[in-house]
Amino acid sequence: MIDMACDGGGEARFSEDRMIANAFGRAAMSRRNIIAGLIVLVPIPTLGKEPAAKAFLDEIYRHYLGSSTSDAKGIALTNAKAARAYFTVGLASLIIEDRTLETKHGEPPALDGDPFVGHREWDISNLAIEVKGIGAFKATGTVTFTNDGKPEKIVLELQRSGSDWRIADIDWDSGNLRSAFRRKAAYHGETLPR
Repeated sequence: MIDMACDGGGEARFSEDRMIANAFGRAAMSRRNIIAGLIVLVPIPTLGKEPAAKAFLDEIYRHYLGSSTSDAKGIALTNAKAARAYFTVGLASLIIEDRTLETKHGEPPALDGDPFVGHREWDISNLAIEVKGIGAFKATGTVTFTNDGKPEKIVLELQRSGSDWRIADIDWDSGNLRSAFRRKAAYHGETLPR
C-alpha cells in the first residue's frame, strides 16, 4: 500500500521511504523464494554417487573372478569405443595407441598386462570392492582380492562423466597405469595428453 500526503498545493506526494522499503522487501522475498525453490528442484550430485561408482567397478571386476586361463577372460580393450567405455578419454587414447604401436610396429607396450589387474595372467578369488566419494565428480575405488594365493590391492581414481563413471588412473601393487605411459613417453621424448 502506498501512503500519499497532500501539500498545500493539493498535489499528492508518495512516501518514498515506504515505497522503497516495500520494493526491496518484495525483491528480497522473491530472491529467497527462488533460492529455496532451486534447492528443492536441483538434485545434489553427490547423493548416490558411491553406489553408481561401485556398480561400475562390480561390472568390470566380475569378468576377472577365476582364472584367466579358463573362465575369467577379463575385458578386451581392442578398440577406442571399448576403452572409452571404461577409461577417461585421455587414458583410453593412451591405451589404444600403446596397443596399436605394439601390433603395427612390434614396439614393446608400455602396459605389460591387463590394466584392470596389472598382470597378463591371473587367478582371482575373494574379491571385495569399496568406493569412497571425494567430491561431486570424483571417487576412489579400492579393489582387494587374492591372486594365485597372494593378497593384492588396486586403487582406482574415478571421474564422473555425465551420469557415467570412468577410470582416470589405476594404482597396482607393482606400479601405476599413467606412470607406465609417462615412462614410455619420456623414453621417446613425447608429452602425454591429460
